[in-house]
Amino acid sequence: MRVFIAMAVMLALTASSVAMSEPGDRSSGDSIRGAKYFSDNCGRCHNPRAPTEHRDRDWSIIITHMRITAGLPGQQARDIYAFMAASNNPPPLILKKTGVAPTTLSGTQMVDQYGCRGCHKIGGKGGVIAPDLQGVFERRDEGWIRTQIQHPRQHNPQTVMPELGLTDDQVAAIVEMLREKLH
Repeated sequence: MRVFIAMAVMLALTASSVAMSEPGDRSSGDSIRGAKYFSDNCGRCHNPRAPTEHRDRDWSIIITHMRITAGLPGQQARDIYAFMAASNNPPPLILKKTGVAPTTLSGTQMVDQYGCRGCHKIGGKGGVIAPDLQGVFERRDEGWIRTQIQHPRQHNPQTVMPELGLTDDQVAAIVEMLREKLH
């Protein structure tokens, strides 16, 4: 009987792994939806973990395990994996662009693109595993807020907040958007 149960578990793990995208393929998952699922589901049972705590391959195995133990649906698993992998591998910091006009995104667009509301509540909407940003300008000065957005590990080396490689101008746009939304 034990052999049968062990074989059934192995078969389920294999089937679940095959249903997951290849570890490097994030094309079938949506990182913004994944951030919300991560905030709404994973954070309820687990202490939030920094995406950099594990490599992408490890997250693939962990999420496959959660498909079995927690009944995580396939698309949600792919979305959470896309979020973890995107957070684990932030875009490189580009210090200077030459000959090309910079792409300008608004603070709101960047907050949406990077899935900030997956963890933070901003203007009454968003996640609950990171601080609610309502009143952040009363609790912290603007310099602290800018540093937290651009280099979160400077304040707390164990934070789960990813460093996204944002430029000073991008951080300024996000801070301005937060000031407008939260005041």
